[in-house]
Amino acid sequence: MSKTSISVSKYVRDAFYSIPDFTNGDGNHIGGVYGAMYKLVSLLKTGESDEVELITETSDGSEGSDLEIQDTPFVKWQIDFFLSELKNVLAGNITDTDKGFSFTVSEDLVNALSEKLSELSPTGQIKAAPVFSLKMRQTSDLNEVEEIFKNAYEYGTKAIDNYVAFYLLTDSVAPKSGKHHEILGLSICFDENEAVYIPVENFITSDYLGKKLSVLSEKVSLVTFDIKESYRVFEPFEIKDRTYGYEYAEDGTCKDKSYKDKVRCFDTLIGAYLVNPNKNDYEPSDVAKEYLGLTLPKKADLFGKKSIRETDEKTICDYACKIAFVCFKTAPLLRSKLSKLGMEDLFYNIEMPLSYILYSMEKEGIIAKADELKAYGDKLQIRITELEKLIFQAAGCEFNINSPKQLGEILFERLGLPAEKKTKSGYSTAADVLEKLAPEYPIVSDILEYRGLTKLKSTYADGLAAFIEEDNRIHTSFNQTITATGRISSTEPNLQNIPMRTELGRLIRKVFVPREGYVFADADYSQVELRILAHMADDKELIAAYHEGKDIHTITASKVFHVPFDEVTPLQRRNAKAVNFGIVYGISSFGLSQDLSISVGEAKEYMEKYFETYPGVKAYQEKVIREAKEKGYSLTIFGRRRPIPELKVSNFNVRQFGERVAMNAPIQGTAADIMKIAMINVFFELKKLSLKSRLILQIHDELVIETAPDEVETVSALLTRQMERAANLSVPLLAECQIGSDWYEAK
Repeated sequence: MSKTSISVSKYVRDAFYSIPDFTNGDGNHIGGVYGAMYKLVSLLKTGESDEVELITETSDGSEGSDLEIQDTPFVKWQIDFFLSELKNVLAGNITDTDKGFSFTVSEDLVNALSEKLSELSPTGQIKAAPVFSLKMRQTSDLNEVEEIFKNAYEYGTKAIDNYVAFYLLTDSVAPKSGKHHEILGLSICFDENEAVYIPVENFITSDYLGKKLSVLSEKVSLVTFDIKESYRVFEPFEIKDRTYGYEYAEDGTCKDKSYKDKVRCFDTLIGAYLVNPNKNDYEPSDVAKEYLGLTLPKKADLFGKKSIRETDEKTICDYACKIAFVCFKTAPLLRSKLSKLGMEDLFYNIEMPLSYILYSMEKEGIIAKADELKAYGDKLQIRITELEKLIFQAAGCEFNINSPKQLGEILFERLGLPAEKKTKSGYSTAADVLEKLAPEYPIVSDILEYRGLTKLKSTYADGLAAFIEEDNRIHTSFNQTITATGRISSTEPNLQNIPMRTELGRLIRKVFVPREGYVFADADYSQVELRILAHMADDKELIAAYHEGKDIHTITASKVFHVPFDEVTPLQRRNAKAVNFGIVYGISSFGLSQDLSISVGEAKEYMEKYFETYPGVKAYQEKVIREAKEKGYSLTIFGRRRPIPELKVSNFNVRQFGERVAMNAPIQGTAADIMKIAMINVFFELKKLSLKSRLILQIHDELVIETAPDEVETVSALLTRQMERAANLSVPLLAECQIGSDWYEAK
């Protein structure tokens, strides 16, 4: 009996962000409900599952620096409605599980759910789902493979929009060492009636396939899904011969329009993400469903945790061929969509070259000294043990410090500390609760330090060690299709979250070192988002403040509090800094009051004085919210769109969240675009000068180059210059470069 597990939250969320929204007769938005039900019914009709488990445990997530949350209240309502409708159909024929509930699939149930789907449909009808109808075959005959690539070349060279699609199939099981999965073969499609899978065997090696792709890329428009994976076997011609960066025209747009009349590689993953950046986990199956209406199984669902080599040849061939076909059919659709949305420049001149640069950085990696990492962990453990003794002594007993329930009972019952309202699950011991108590109660201060150090030890001291490969380097994965704002993220491990707030946290950077004889050149943007705000708001006072070249927070404090520049107190500067950066994120007076530990009234007064000082900022915020409500999305300077469906809902809290996104997304998205342009320009200038130094890290507003000793002056100058020239703003961009023998010293 086969069983399929489904995350209800993911089903509804994916549907909500993927299909046009509509309402039912009661005026409720149910696009996500309908899409999830459609997907469930389609799954059941395949007959591949006898039992389905619905996982209903959800993670609320947390609001991050780019104002993204896992499930907004709007999506959560649709999740609850979906479950309600589903349970009504199941009529109690469910079995509770640890994570939710399950039900047995029957023909009557499928019919009943189909009827429910018709009720939810805006037309009351359900169209038959399209199916794959192409011929799919496999060959490893060298002569036949040569003929296939010859035909692909002939077809592709006839017209710039004659796409030749390919898909590099890798094993689903990770190797014992390193993170790159074995390359099993390549599928190719340049005819809507046929696709061919070419396995890696005999004379057909991955190197052979890579050389064929390299030849094609010079004269043919290639398309695939997740091209970064394919760079392992080939370097596109558009990258191989390129030595120039992102060059501006007089109007600030990119000079390079060659993608309009020259062949370029196309990544359907990046294209789909740009069209809908709110969806952060695109797979080929999602692109197939959204753009072609075709059902394609996910890799994990089809092959599970076993090696793909253990699967029969036909299943492997069909899967690889279908993905190549999906890429072949969706490339022109996505390109047309990008053109209509004004994002072709963004796609071809920023995101596509960036994908190769990220691959190059991943390949280089960064050296991490395992012995120093262990020593760092041992040092943390000594302090953790000291804190445990202090906490137990103050509590008068031993307990599990990591248990919120036990900790709450100790603090608020045994010790009688003032507590917030007790809930069914016990007392809240969240960081914001404890931080209010820490100044007056040493045990709370020790607990907060204990939490910070145990996280440092588990996540970094112990966690990073597992990612050090045989070359003594950590090769993180950089992601460009995850965040809705366009920011680059990193995983396995997440180097973006290397701590900086505490000295002990910063010390982790000492374990990261350059190769023998080299140094790190580390450049960081100064207040890039605040500078972008000044430009986008076109506020004369804020622009003038930046051109004065003095400390912006002191200038703001001087203007807001009406005191001479030289008489601004440290407290006034700190408050002005909080307001400056808070405004960028659309902070409320309540949020500012929490940050500064002042009353809401005082915070409101600070913000009013700020807007009086910089009236253009207030006008800008009102303008972007108004435009986002009218259009349904926000825009960066470079044309990146961020859809904001939350602005259309009736729920006040959800709508407020949408307004904060509308204020912040253009700024944070522009900062992301500027950083990407800087990376492109730095990478290609290093290449143009034939330097040995290599760009290896991007962390938030920071770039790190592993620098040869005889190239320090050249690299430092070009890194600073290219970062500062990455955009033409009404205020100067400022990047500061430091040199160091390890990452700590360079930073």
